[in-house]
Amino acid sequence: MYDLVYLSEQKLNACLLGATDTRLSFLSGSLQVPAGPVTAQVNLGSPATSTLVTEAALDRAVKRLVQHHAPSTLSAPDLRPNQWIAFDLDMALKTAHEDSGTVPDDVVLLVGTAPALAPAVADTGLLLCGSVQHLRVHAQSAGRLGSGTSWMHEMIAEIARRDAHGVGVIPEFLTEILPDRRRPVDSIEGACFGVYSWMSRDYPPPSRNRMRGYAKVLVDTGTQTYVHRLVVATPLYVEIAPQSPARPSWWRRRNARRRISPT
Repeated sequence: MYDLVYLSEQKLNACLLGATDTRLSFLSGSLQVPAGPVTAQVNLGSPATSTLVTEAALDRAVKRLVQHHAPSTLSAPDLRPNQWIAFDLDMALKTAHEDSGTVPDDVVLLVGTAPALAPAVADTGLLLCGSVQHLRVHAQSAGRLGSGTSWMHEMIAEIARRDAHGVGVIPEFLTEILPDRRRPVDSIEGACFGVYSWMSRDYPPPSRNRMRGYAKVLVDTGTQTYVHRLVVATPLYVEIAPQSPARPSWWRRRNARRRISPT
């Protein structure tokens, strides 16, 4: 079962299922999510008002994504725009609005950090950004995005608009998303790092939930300019990762005896 916190129906519709006329929403029912940055019980769709996507349909969509796009992991180097990634890590989820704007929030932000796989390799930060239209739970507001982030806010809105019109392709150069408001690449990356940094500071790992899903890369900063690498992406869906079942106490005691028994 998918414990969804975010689902882009447009991405699912246009990019994965191949439908062009039917707006998709997830199956009806309720979702309980654990305490932390996400706290809610919500209804996921209504049969009377929407065309339902069953879990089997979402399974088929994910299978097609894996077969046709071979999603990479965050540890893969030099991720390119439009490249799909799979993620599974502790993340904080918040909503926000433009620095000069007012409530209600219109942007969804999720941040997490994948530890380095080797001592000489930098950690990789992940910043997912999307529209609150695709949010499936009530999330706490983080307020304003921060100074110097107006372009980033407009980029998120433009990606949502493109998705709604069936344009799921991300330009090779992120500056082309808003050709009338081009910014130097370093200022774009700096704004993304600024948002990632304050969210990481204000919502540290102990307050996060384990989440997983798939997303399409917008930018990969690499480590030439920054100490840590940051991948910015727009998500297809995000779900609460199922917890591994706890081992019974007798199993733990038995295996502890085996580890200390003489050979």
